[in-house]
Amino acid sequence: MLEVGNKFSFYGKILQRNNSTYDTYPVNVETEKQENVIVRIPEDLEISINKIYFFETETIQFKDKVHYLAKSVKLLGEMNENDARKEELLKLFYHYAPVEIEKIKKDIEETINSIKNKVLKDITQDIYNEHKEDFYLYPAATKFHHAYISGLAYHTHSMLRLAKGFFDVYPFLNEDLVNAGIVLHDICKIFEFDSYEGSEYTIKGKLIGHITMGASLIDQVATKLGYQDEEETMLLQHIIISHHYYGNFGSPRKPNIAEALIIHFIDNIDSKTTVLGEELNIVETGHLTSSIGVLERERYYKHKLTNE
Repeated sequence: MLEVGNKFSFYGKILQRNNSTYDTYPVNVETEKQENVIVRIPEDLEISINKIYFFETETIQFKDKVHYLAKSVKLLGEMNENDARKEELLKLFYHYAPVEIEKIKKDIEETINSIKNKVLKDITQDIYNEHKEDFYLYPAATKFHHAYISGLAYHTHSMLRLAKGFFDVYPFLNEDLVNAGIVLHDICKIFEFDSYEGSEYTIKGKLIGHITMGASLIDQVATKLGYQDEEETMLLQHIIISHHYYGNFGSPRKPNIAEALIIHFIDNIDSKTTVLGEELNIVETGHLTSSIGVLERERYYKHKLTNE
């Protein structure tokens, strides 16, 4: 039983906000212990649905019941938690990429550090350093593929791994350009969505989109670094604007350099095959999946040789 005057601190996700005529308003919170509690928030403090907060509370008497009164409320991002603790909390409250973030972060940063071309490396490093915190949190889409926390980084990491096979078979490809293009091709999705939790498209995302924003960001950073007239800058921008290939999917140009074409293929392979794997994972052997939107609404058979 709760007693008045007790102090409790915990992480929780806001499930619902309720109106009130008092100087505090009640919110429904799911705690990290997966309990549902009501916390009273001061009326001058705004909170957002579906976000994780750290609550410092004290129990008070309210209408013959004991409630949690918030003394301090801070977003998870404002807390000085290490990456492992943040990942633990995100996995607890949200659908999360099936990867270890520290592992893929190490691989991605090693890839950036391995870029030998100075122009490509400087532009990629500058953009990555500025946005890496959001890069490891945002999804790659709202529903079509990698539509979960850290989906953007997971997708990027998978593409970098796939690219290694192409380098072995096609030696005319420039590894630096492909790797830089992969790291940057979707990075402006962090501006396309309103948040990394339960994301919806922003007005800017709907009207401009990550492709145009990406090409513009490369131009801004290249200009800042004095690389605005370098061919590498143009090649990176071409990769960004052409990686969806088709105009009705957002690309104003089709790929006209080998590296852009390969990135389009790798992007297509990973986005579609990842969804296929997720669908096969939820059906029994000997059955068909439901129709899959990214695969032209076809249904796929899970045969007895399918690896689990």
